[in-house]
Amino acid sequence: MIEPSVAALACVAGMFVLLAIGVPVAIALGLAGFIGLALIGGWSLALAQLQAVPFSLASNYAFAVVPTFILMGNLALNSGMARELYAAAEKWLGHFRGGQYLTTIAGSTGFAAASGSTLANATVFTRLALPEMMRLGYSKEISSACIAASGTLAAMIPPSVAMVVYGIVTEQSIGKLMIAGIVPGIISALGYCVMVVAMVHVWPHLAPNKSAPAGWREAIASLRGVWAIALLFLIIMGGIYGGYFSPSAAGAVGAFGALIISLMRRRLSWASLNQALMSAAATSAMIFAILIGGLIFSRMLVFSGLVGNIVGIFEDWQMSPLTLIVVLSCFYIVLGCLVDALSMLLVTLPFVFPIIKAAGIDPIWFGILVVQFLEIGAITPPVGLNLFATVSASDRMVTIEQVIRGITPFILLNLLFLALFIGFPSIVTWLPAKMAM
Repeated sequence: MIEPSVAALACVAGMFVLLAIGVPVAIALGLAGFIGLALIGGWSLALAQLQAVPFSLASNYAFAVVPTFILMGNLALNSGMARELYAAAEKWLGHFRGGQYLTTIAGSTGFAAASGSTLANATVFTRLALPEMMRLGYSKEISSACIAASGTLAAMIPPSVAMVVYGIVTEQSIGKLMIAGIVPGIISALGYCVMVVAMVHVWPHLAPNKSAPAGWREAIASLRGVWAIALLFLIIMGGIYGGYFSPSAAGAVGAFGALIISLMRRRLSWASLNQALMSAAATSAMIFAILIGGLIFSRMLVFSGLVGNIVGIFEDWQMSPLTLIVVLSCFYIVLGCLVDALSMLLVTLPFVFPIIKAAGIDPIWFGILVVQFLEIGAITPPVGLNLFATVSASDRMVTIEQVIRGITPFILLNLLFLALFIGFPSIVTWLPAKMAM
């Protein structure tokens, strides 16, 4: 009989091999977990978990938050809300030096309140903003990097798919996680704005031309396209914060609200509605498949006792909570260079979260730090998915080498944000602590 911990380690190694050769994440996690369970407790245990995990995940009402928030984002996208946000931001900010950078950051921040996906934000704003930046002679490197980096705000600003996945895997309050992301998200957006303004003043060639200023009447009129997302965000976050409805109900309210607003404004055709529904279904199915594989993998680790052994090792080292956070930060930053966000969450949390709980660290605060790790990973070569999303949506206007050359200031700024959130936890915990229970 194989020692359970040895079997678990062999399956972890096998899972990484499967990922390295291109096997889909869901299959790699689920197969490694299934084989590990069979080695540890026999085929009856493995088959029982294979039957129980998908049913328990799919039948849990709380997890309805995933497809509903994704549907809301798709409805907002297909009804042109992102385009209206960008147009409004350009009217107000485009005439400043570096105004196209500011417009992109502001538009991406606003759309993050509906999309929940960093890749969607990066793709949409590449198509909206990059052609205008190139027309005005902006730097290709900084323009594309600004789009890729501001796209990551969708991970921090609720509703966030990353927060939902973290909440599901760790069994933490998704509502508190979303509320906790508001202040860090605003700080990140403002920090991006301050940095690009400073950069164009030091290096004027990064933004040589300005857009013509819009009149006050035109600028105010542009705000008519912003109210829809603002209203959705206020209803959803206000409802969660005030305890009027759960995150799952909030997702349903958001999706229904986006549908009604789009139909009332006649911005949604049957074709675009069908596209939104099909895209939401496909994305939700992919996420649930990965979650099922990840949960089977997690149960294998728990049954093997490997997680308890790792927690015991860290307890023996007697690290302070701050030292532990710094060590885990270094671990996640390095891992983020090599693994995509969802894989990183599902592979590491079964090991890391018990260590966090044993150290007495606030799981909501740590959840926001994890989201910050994911933001950094999304723009860090060689596997920064937002970098590739920007290039693929640019129609060959920029290359991956140009995006990578421009992304360094944004990575450094995100590291500064991470240090700020670690040094001052109340930035994250203040709003969730005041939520109605």
